Amino acid sequence: MILRFYARDGQFRLDVQPTDDFPSILEALKGKLPEDTDLSSVTISNARNGGDSRPLQSLKGVSFQRVGLKYVSALSERLSRLLTI
Repeated sequence: MILRFYARDGQFRLDVQPTDDFPSILEALKGKLPEDTDLSSVTISNARNGGDSRPLQSLKGVSFQRVGLKYVSALSERLSRLLTI
């Protein structure tokens, strides 16, 4: 199954299994996001603007299939970057 992500730095897709849980994509996200992204701050939303937004790590044990995502589902992600001083 393909998940399509919309982030402030552009769009990208990830191939996942329906039985994978949400936090399982963190490593794959790491390669798609700016280096200074704090992965613990990644939240997922079911809409580009508004919608239900949750921290990705809080969805441990929740599979893509369980929430009804299907082939080529679109998700928006909101990212916080690490501050460098």
